[in-house]
Formats: sequence, C-alpha cells, structure tokens
Amino acid sequence: MAQDVRSGRVIIAREVVVIGSDDGLASERAARIEGFAPIREYAAIGDGRPVALVARDGSIDWFTSPAFDSPTVLGALLERERAGSFELSPEAPFRATRRYVPGTAVLETSFITEGGAVRVTDTITIPAGGLTPLREVARRIDGVSGTVPVRWRVTPRFEYGTAQNRIARRGGVAVASSGSDALAVQAFDAGEVDVGPDAVSGRFEIRAGETSLVTLSVTHHEPLVFSSRAEIEHRLRETIAAWRRWSSRPTTPASWAEAVERSAITLKLLVHAPSGAVVAAPTTSLPEVVGGERNWDYRYCWTATRRSRSTRCCGSAARSRPTRSSGGSCKRRSSPIPA
Repeated sequence: MAQDVRSGRVIIAREVVVIGSDDGLASERAARIEGFAPIREYAAIGDGRPVALVARDGSIDWFTSPAFDSPTVLGALLERERAGSFELSPEAPFRATRRYVPGTAVLETSFITEGGAVRVTDTITIPAGGLTPLREVARRIDGVSGTVPVRWRVTPRFEYGTAQNRIARRGGVAVASSGSDALAVQAFDAGEVDVGPDAVSGRFEIRAGETSLVTLSVTHHEPLVFSSRAEIEHRLRETIAAWRRWSSRPTTPASWAEAVERSAITLKLLVHAPSGAVVAAPTTSLPEVVGGERNWDYRYCWTATRRSRSTRCCGSAARSRPTRSSGGSCKRRSSPIPA
C-alpha cells in the first residue's frame, strides 16, 4: 500500500509497493512532469539529522547536510536543473517495486528489465558507536537475475544550487567542495568513475549474484574521511540492526503492529537526534497547493503541538525534556535521544 502525505509540509513515505504501467516495461522517467517526480513517488531515509528523499526512478532529489534545516547538497526536488541530484537506475526500460526493509527506514527498490533485475538498497548509515560528524548515503546494488546495465550520476550543488562547486580527484576519490562543505563519491564495482566539472558518473553491467556500491560522504567544517568498502558494508548492516532494535520497543496489538511500527519509524525520521526536537517536516518551499503561496520552511519544531504525541509514539517521551518555547529551530537542545 502506498501512502502519499503532502499537506504542504510533510513528505514521508511509508512502505511502498509500485508496479510499472499496464503497457509493460517503460522508463519510469516518463512519469516526471517537466523534470519533477510526483510527490507520491518519494520515500524517505535518514539518520536523525538530515533526511534524503528517493524517487521511484532511483534519483535522490533532496538531501541537506549536516542537519534538517541546513542548505541542500541535492535539491532537485525544488530546482531540477541547478540544485543537484543523485541518479541511479537501469539504462534499459524498467518497472520498479519498492519497500522498506521490515522494522527499518532502509529502502529497497527492485528494478525489473527485460534482461534481468537488480535491487538497490538505500540508507543514511548509522555507525554502531553512535552519530559522528560524517553524513553518509550508501546505495548498494545487488544483481538478482540476468544482466542489467546500470548508470549513476551525482551532481552535487551546495547552498540550494547557488554556491560555486569544485570537483576534482583527491587520493583517487572524486571530491566536490565549496567553502567549508565537502562531499566524496566512492564507487566499488560500479564502473569507471568519470569526474567532470559538474558531475561524477559511471556505467556498469551487473549480473545475478554480483554486488556494487556507490556512496556519498558529506562533511561540514570537518575532515572528509574516505572509507573502505568493508567499512561501509559494515555500517549498512549496523544501520539495519540499529533500526530493528529501536522499532522492536513499542508493544501493540498484533492486528495493528505493522501500521504502528511504520508510523513510529516515520516519526522517528523527523526526530533531531542530538536534541530530541521533532521537526514539522524535512522539506521547505513546497506550497500546500500547486501555485499556492504557503511555501514556507517547515524544518522547525513546534513543541506545543508535536512533542507529546509524536515522541510518545516513538517511545522517547521519557527521554525528552520539555522546552519553554512553543516554537523553535530543531537546533534547540534537550537531552539526546539514542539512535
């Protein structure tokens, strides 16, 4: 079942299953309107600081760093041509099915082509030792059947696409930088990495049983760390385990367990981990109706209306200290909530 939540503020998908058009295999990009995917096509991943939005066609069109209310690194959700994205999909026409790994906010997308099928696992990793200055988007590609040609392309654009970017190789790794922000693109068994003035990209074929990996590592006022494939794969496994430990806490009647768990995970994605504040939404500048004027920034916390209900649903009310303000930035501090 698909859930489309857009009241001008919230863009969060719960478990989603999508099948292609009834006319057979067709490129999912055809579903975009003037380059923009319908809002129902997005699913959310996160680590309690930023949220990334992944379109059904495999493009990450929204990612801020280092926090919810930071400027975008990938912002094609708002400006398709100039604000950046991370595209990853088969080169051949395809259908797509999606779901979250049970008990987690880790997204799985299966692309089915005439020549075979691949599964893409997307997450923002959560290290076993707790949150670190690094923000890491990991995308693992598994060959399921046959042979599938895959393409990927990262077009980083800092500060909502307004900053001047510089892309170059450092120690053999593609790095984009602007001021105090830096982003590394690492690819493992994902084709030869082409580093251009505006983008980092690659093409490869994947067969059944093979695995490839492409990651983004982003820092702000911190050193940029290049990780080994083994380290990234370990963090991916640890992220799944961390989400499952957290989601196993609530106790609900069996008939409602799946719906409550998915709702709690969705709310948890909106909890700013360092402070415990719950943001109204992870996005900004989306009108309540197309052509409307209420395109505000909702990446803030209104404690009077959100804290008591959402934190109790997330099982964290006992660890959250109330604030005096009825509204404020997600950066305002309360006691930390463990990931």
